[in-house]
Amino acid sequence: MSPRLKFGVVFFSTLLTLMLVIGAVTGKSKEKDDRAYRPLSVYTEVLAKIKGEYVEEPDMTKVTRGALQGLVEYLDPLSSYLSAEQYKVFLDSQKNDDRGSGLSTGLIVQKRNSYTHTLTVLPGSSAAEAGIQPGDFIEALDGLSTRVMPPAYLRSMLSGQPGTSITVLVRPARRPDEPVERKLLRTKLNLPPVTSRMLANGIGYISAAVLDAERTNEVGRAVKALTAQGAAKFVLDLRGNAWGDPAEGVRLANLFLSSGKIATLKGQQYPEESFDAAAQSSVTDLPLVVITDRTTAGGAEIAAAAILDNKRGEITGERTYGLAAVQKTIPLDDGAALVLSVAKYYRGSGKALEEGGVEPSYPLSASELRRFRSPDFGDEDTPAPKPGSDDDPFLKKALEILQGQATSMPKAA
Repeated sequence: MSPRLKFGVVFFSTLLTLMLVIGAVTGKSKEKDDRAYRPLSVYTEVLAKIKGEYVEEPDMTKVTRGALQGLVEYLDPLSSYLSAEQYKVFLDSQKNDDRGSGLSTGLIVQKRNSYTHTLTVLPGSSAAEAGIQPGDFIEALDGLSTRVMPPAYLRSMLSGQPGTSITVLVRPARRPDEPVERKLLRTKLNLPPVTSRMLANGIGYISAAVLDAERTNEVGRAVKALTAQGAAKFVLDLRGNAWGDPAEGVRLANLFLSSGKIATLKGQQYPEESFDAAAQSSVTDLPLVVITDRTTAGGAEIAAAAILDNKRGEITGERTYGLAAVQKTIPLDDGAALVLSVAKYYRGSGKALEEGGVEPSYPLSASELRRFRSPDFGDEDTPAPKPGSDDDPFLKKALEILQGQATSMPKAA
């Protein structure tokens, strides 16, 4: 497809999206119902003009697919329209060890505004060995641009059986003008365990890179073990935690909450569920600071928001990614499918987590973050500090808060 035709697909997708959104908003009465269908006549007219007057004969199948894809991805970053061919790949990927998540490569990725971001790189994976970092952009998979891939299909392509490989084109966040190709070998899924240790001044440090039932249980055990060792305060590090069942975020929050609302789950046709903390599930009431960053997503966001909203602890670091929903796969008559968000998680304030994520009460300053992520920071002479190390600016801020030494005033959530 030529660049001009690609532009036409994008323009057409956007126009169709706007027309249908306008129709949905105005379709509340009979008169408005009539108005709701008016954009479809514009759609027909635009389609006819493209087919009859575009500079070259367009492939209308691709144009229509692009329009549908643009319509669905306009809804939220998780929803996808899959063609029949893509849906088959999606279904096949569900049989893999990583259940179509792409974790067999070590990558946890998310598409937003046509760009595919690396949220997390699992330690010990081929992606980690290839030097891919959180925040890097994935430009192409096996030579195919990710910009035109539905999010669900993108992860399906990353997924595969152990021993197979895929070539990814990466634009490093620190040097985006220097794209590199990396061949990633898929391996058996091996999720990182929760890590914990005692810091100075009776502070317990716990880090969870992913969330599932076992990792949530590990956090609970770590809290109890550190308390037995004399911990009087805690740091819970959720940086890069972007994978797992969002319901585990509810369980994680309840480890630190004995009362209060954790979250609400609701959708247009989804039975509303309210999650309240149960005192018997709480394992500590000691002072707490949670660390988040721009790649913290899903269940980790639910836990962080609940802890902050219930005034149970503070959050330091960066605003989280904003991604917590329940999805449903809906097959279509022509063999295609929709992967739609049918319910979203809402904070106690009534705001969806996808609407801006969670803002830290003690954010790191712009200068600290610029230095931490500068292209010249992290070379052989000045290696970037590892999370949890003495030079880690995120952890330094958390310790300042717990010791009453934080200089910046907290912001509202």
